[in-house]
Amino acid sequence: MGRRGKVDGDDYVVNGRRGGKSGRNKRSNRYDGDSSDVDDDMSSFVSNTSYQTYAESVGEGSESGFEEIDALDQRFDSALEGAALKNTVVREKNLKIIQELLAGKVLGEVLLKRKLEVVDVIEKSIKHGKNKERAASSRILVLFALQTGNEPDIEAYYNQMKPIMIQLLSDKSFSHEHLSGILYNLTVLCFLCSDNIEDRKEVSEILRKYLAFDNADVLAKSVAALSLILTICTPTERNNQIKLLIDPVRALLTHVNVDVRIEAGELLAHMFELGRDFNDAFDDEIEDLEQLIQDLEGLSTDAAKFRAKKDRKQQRSSFREILDIVNGEGYTPETVKVSQNETLTLESYSELVQYGALKQILGSATSVHLGASPFVRDIFGLGPPPLTVEKMSKVEKHEIKKMNAACHKARQRNISKHRDKRMIL
Repeated sequence: MGRRGKVDGDDYVVNGRRGGKSGRNKRSNRYDGDSSDVDDDMSSFVSNTSYQTYAESVGEGSESGFEEIDALDQRFDSALEGAALKNTVVREKNLKIIQELLAGKVLGEVLLKRKLEVVDVIEKSIKHGKNKERAASSRILVLFALQTGNEPDIEAYYNQMKPIMIQLLSDKSFSHEHLSGILYNLTVLCFLCSDNIEDRKEVSEILRKYLAFDNADVLAKSVAALSLILTICTPTERNNQIKLLIDPVRALLTHVNVDVRIEAGELLAHMFELGRDFNDAFDDEIEDLEQLIQDLEGLSTDAAKFRAKKDRKQQRSSFREILDIVNGEGYTPETVKVSQNETLTLESYSELVQYGALKQILGSATSVHLGASPFVRDIFGLGPPPLTVEKMSKVEKHEIKKMNAACHKARQRNISKHRDKRMIL
């Protein structure tokens, strides 16, 4: 991952997690879902996987560290067993537990020992489960890819699971919420696992079909997913994608839903940054650019009373920054705190989009993975995980405190004894 190449004379990153040179102004982040051949391929994938042990993050060799690992082992095994039971409610509950475990920590050895079971649960749930199970399993699929992203067979894993995910999109029984989650998870999976230009084209074509969908959630997720795909495209791909997207995305600026309008505006800003990076005459190729700028200005000052006050405030704030980018006024990089001693600077719009996708998948555990996961750190060019000082457990702290207290008592007793002798003399 992160291999550099040249296309059309410009440097880019294949599966280029850091994307182009584009950027944006500082803003609040709104990113706060039965074949034996399949079984054989999955077995081949998981059998070749190696990863750092979870004990490293909880204190290898310490009694409390191994106790925590044992507890995590038991919880994981119990969740995997529960996810295979006949009761639908129990399966859904245990899938949620698996999702929390995969998102919350970099599991390493804990996951390595039971990868076959995890893959089996994902496959069966997506193929034969109810809609909630399928939606949850698609998220688990992405988390599984994040945990094992450095493995050489990760692209084969994506190619095996992609048709199953695409097939889910044609299921008419899915709610709009579940459909939007499947679309976004498929895109993140492509971003994490695939270096193939055909895979990106296929996913992009699927997403473009949903730009005319009649549901706001699906529209917003499709637009956000297209922005993520652009971050790993080559310059030629980006140019072709922008030509296909510019008109339908402009049309979404008048949508009744504020989230759709903002996502459309942000994708436009992203396209302008990417387009200008690789084409000095990009602005001249945009049809009726002055009208587009006027539309963005109107949205950045919109005070229509029929809109909710919160929506008006959110829209004006977002479109002021979008307008600055479209006008070519530059951007301010954002800084994210990874740990007490480390920060991540998002130097481009593409990096901001990638960070937003990661945060949407991992939630509050984003900083945990940024600090400890080699794969996630490689996406943002942070290098290997830094060495950390092992934290003592409460039991260890208590033992040290007892020992110090005993030493202090003995020292005081000895001092008092010698003081008494001096007084007698």
